[in-house]
Amino acid sequence: MTQSLGRLLALIALAAFYGALHDQLSYGIGPDYFSCLKFPQFGLLDASVAPRWRAARVGLQAGAVAGLPLGLALLWLGRGQPAPDRYLWRGSAAVLLGALGLALLGLGLGWFALELGSVQRVPVCVHDSRGFLLAAWMHAGSYLGALLGLLVFAWRNRRRR
Repeated sequence: MTQSLGRLLALIALAAFYGALHDQLSYGIGPDYFSCLKFPQFGLLDASVAPRWRAARVGLQAGAVAGLPLGLALLWLGRGQPAPDRYLWRGSAAVLLGALGLALLGLGLGWFALELGSVQRVPVCVHDSRGFLLAAWMHAGSYLGALLGLLVFAWRNRRRR
C-alpha cells in the first residue's frame, strides 16, 4: 500500500510539473486567458505576485487535480504487472505525449480556425481575443490528449496480455 501511495504521489507530481510548464507556454501565447479566466477561477488575483508565477501555480494545481485520476487509472492498469514501475513510467510517458501532442494540435487547429475567420465569443475583459482563443484551444487539447494517451496505452497493453 505504501509503494502504491508513493507511486501515485510521483505521478501526481509529474502531472503538476507538466501543468506548470504547459501554462508557461500558454501564458506566453494568451495572457488574457489567465488574467480574465484562470486567475479569477483559481483565486490568484494578487497583482503583487508576477503573472508568470501565478500561471505556474495554476498549472501546478490543475496538473495535480488531473494527475490524481490519471495516476489512479495507471495504478489500476498496472496491478499485477511484473515490473510495475517500468509499466507506470511507460504509461505516464504515453499520457504526457498525448497531452503535449494534442495541446500542439489544438494550438494548430485554433490558429487554422482563426485564419479561416472563425468567430468565437470571448469574455469582455479580453484584449487579445486571438491569444485567448489559442490558449483555450491548447488547454482543451492537452486535457483531451492526456485522456487519449491513457486510453491508447490501456488498449495497447490489454492486447499484449
